[in-house]
Amino acid sequence: MQVRTVLYADEGTVLTNGKDYGNIIWLADGVSPDSYHPIPRAEYDAIMAEMENSSADS
Repeated sequence: MQVRTVLYADEGTVLTNGKDYGNIIWLADGVSPDSYHPIPRAEYDAIMAEMENSSADS
């Protein structure tokens, strides 16, 4: 049996490591929970909107 670590974001936040974002993060082997930190949902929404706008401009 293999044990996996799962991180859950608190209400109103999203977890990120600067590259990946999510409300629930299943950590791969060797990845530390310390790699992820919460950001406010509004900050996540702004990042996603900017990414969408920059891809639309391409």
